[in-house]
Amino acid sequence: MSAAATERVSGAGLARLDRLAAERGIELAADAPLAPLSTLRVGGPADRMASPRDHDALLAALRLARDAEVPYLVLGNGSDVVVADAGVRGLVIRNRARALTVDAETLRAEAGAPMAMLVKRCTADGLAGLEFGISIPGTLGGAVWANAGAHGGEMRDVLVTVDAWDPRTDSIQALANEACAFAYRDSRFKQSGEVVLGAVVQLRRDDPVAIGERVAAHQAQRQATQPLADQNAGSVFRNPAGDHAGRLIDAAGLKGRRVGGAMVSPLHANFIVTDRDARADDVRSLGELVRAAVADRFGVELLYEIEFVGAWGDLNPAPGAIV
Repeated sequence: MSAAATERVSGAGLARLDRLAAERGIELAADAPLAPLSTLRVGGPADRMASPRDHDALLAALRLARDAEVPYLVLGNGSDVVVADAGVRGLVIRNRARALTVDAETLRAEAGAPMAMLVKRCTADGLAGLEFGISIPGTLGGAVWANAGAHGGEMRDVLVTVDAWDPRTDSIQALANEACAFAYRDSRFKQSGEVVLGAVVQLRRDDPVAIGERVAAHQAQRQATQPLADQNAGSVFRNPAGDHAGRLIDAAGLKGRRVGGAMVSPLHANFIVTDRDARADDVRSLGELVRAAVADRFGVELLYEIEFVGAWGDLNPAPGAIV
């Protein structure tokens, strides 16, 4: 998301976007509902939305927003995000580019490829190393952007290079792992404004049955400990050093705490689940209640892992794209 993504977009800006899109043959949806595209099922509409399905179409949509001088948000599976009730100004780019190729022990995939799809392909091909990704509900691009991880593994453990587009220079770079500034649930892409287009993952050969058994074990653990049957966006907070956010929230007596249509999951305290009438404001208010209670009880400041996107008004998210 560009740094201006919470700003008001003028009618002239949207008219310029529509005109350029028509000239370039790019189809846009106006006032596109985003709640159905979010795993929390909350939030308002996008001023405009494009849904590119391949690398070239994704680049065309990104350049369209840049040339029209409107903010943009790249959206993948809609996990790990809370869309503002007021929606998203400018252009939402729903990335459906998900092509992948396998060469020996290397996998190359576009950013819109769901992590679960990549894990299943690797399992079938007898390629080990990405099993932890079965518990990452988003896309490859979002996983790279956040250095997502589970079951003791992280994306930085397997990434060789990341293809990224820089809107400042309209250039694409293949960035080596060490150039991506990966840290716990962080990367350079959260600050730089570069957009992840794809990545190369290094794997190793193993018995497909053994790989499948590890994947199944991860799935069973996730199903037993996380509220997968409920609407959620994944882990709400990052784990503080030497501890777990869920343990602190549980110890503060907050399981089952509710604000409007949002509730701290009784199954896993680091998840907020929503009902049919929930609003994004409910999720944020509950998150702030949890942060305050944990800080008061334990003196620990919980940091959000989920991202608040769109027109929140008082928030100024870091530049970059969430995929």
